[in-house]
Amino acid sequence: MSSFPRGGTAARNKASKLLRGGVVLVHGEKDNVLPYLADILIEGDRISKIEACIPLPPGCLVIDCTDKVISPGFVDTHRHVWQSPLKGFFGERSSLSVPCNQFVPSNGMELKAEDMFWANLAGSMESIDAGTTTTLDHAHLNWSKDHSWSAIAGTISSGVRSIFGFTPVYIVASTKPKIEFLPEPLPNWLMETFEQLATSQPLNDPGCRVRLGFGFDFYHLPKDVVLGVFQKVKSLGTKIITSHFIQNFVKDSESLPALLKSYGLLQKGIVLSHGGGATSEDVKLLNDANCFVSAMPNTELAMAVGPPVCFRKDLPGIDRVCSLGVDCHSATSGSMVNEMRMALQTARGIESETHIQSGIWPRDVTHKTSHAFNLGTINGARALAMEHDIGSIEVGKKADLVIFDALSPAMIGVAQRDPVMAIVLHSTIRDVKTVIVDGEVRKENGELCPVKGTEWNEKSGFLETNQDIHWHEVADRILAIQKRLVSKIPGPLLLQIEDHVREVFGHKPRASKA
Repeated sequence: MSSFPRGGTAARNKASKLLRGGVVLVHGEKDNVLPYLADILIEGDRISKIEACIPLPPGCLVIDCTDKVISPGFVDTHRHVWQSPLKGFFGERSSLSVPCNQFVPSNGMELKAEDMFWANLAGSMESIDAGTTTTLDHAHLNWSKDHSWSAIAGTISSGVRSIFGFTPVYIVASTKPKIEFLPEPLPNWLMETFEQLATSQPLNDPGCRVRLGFGFDFYHLPKDVVLGVFQKVKSLGTKIITSHFIQNFVKDSESLPALLKSYGLLQKGIVLSHGGGATSEDVKLLNDANCFVSAMPNTELAMAVGPPVCFRKDLPGIDRVCSLGVDCHSATSGSMVNEMRMALQTARGIESETHIQSGIWPRDVTHKTSHAFNLGTINGARALAMEHDIGSIEVGKKADLVIFDALSPAMIGVAQRDPVMAIVLHSTIRDVKTVIVDGEVRKENGELCPVKGTEWNEKSGFLETNQDIHWHEVADRILAIQKRLVSKIPGPLLLQIEDHVREVFGHKPRASKA
């Protein structure tokens, strides 16, 4: 074994790389994205040159980018990465079924600790396949300390850049005769595990590709408890804390931005997910504190969260504090481009409705593809306080890049005229030919590369093994886990858990079918 992150998925990943002759999407003044025909030289994990016709250094690997578009890697600021085994459970269920998914596997620990390695590996590889190079993982899977170790090992193995948002979660203790949870939401072992993770190799290294964050949704606890938790995680070096913020689910409570402000906790590094029911006062608080919202149009439209906050005219300044996430790839596509597209077209649809009502047809649309593109790139990087390293293509930044085929059936024609428009409105995952994360090729010629396994060692931390893992093995493992879940979690139990969640949020019972 070698101590992570030394080594790579292949020996050639250690070499410098020259991306030759591609159309490079470069962020300029005011985040305007401009295409340049150029070469990119990658040395180690960083971009060292962006110029026309860079001389080939000795021993350098050449990646031919002729008729290709080179984009910054996408930054997903809210995703529950472990949910791959739950695909097919929630896609056509009611609006509150998606919040239920964190409780389903905890019933009897139906997802074992060892399952979490494969769950997080699958979710992370799916992200890379679609061009996502960085994820903020709202990891509400911490049903035992071993679940956390295993999940992080899977994330490290995948090659993705990630902030693992370790999250306390209520655990289902029994389902008969009714749903009951373990009484203590913050057991001693949970914060002890977080501290052990925060001080372990390589998570305690600021330069590590996978870092530890924190997820928190227990604001119903006493103020001193909340403040104590925040003080503890920050004392351990945690920079990013994320929480769900859906005001129209809990309409009678104080808004989360206002609560955090009153506690002295609203500051850069706080990422609030969804923002359904947010007010202009909430957005002002976020702007003043340099905090961000992560919008997920696909799940939000399905969950009745309300129109996605991005592009909303009644929320002045939302464009400065908004990013995008996938949320639950168990219930929707895992593509960040799909979120860009849904956000943009939903906003255009809402605006079109006002035009229909007024009878005035404008010559142009207000919301542009470049705006949506920035939500999934540079704004995501700012949300994670990583804008100096990721989110745009720039000398000195991390080599997190996505290479699109400009001659594909989907992108031909538009890519030559407006490559940003081609990505946002026309591209598919099929068009993502190569993905580079931290200077290493993770997808090549349209196929995911094999990865090296990682395991937890009590004394040494996370260690890279000699195990090569191919996607087909990951797929086999996920299908086996899902088969077990289907056999142990019947449909009536899903409805029972959903009804309990409705009670928690103060919603009316489900309407019975005739």
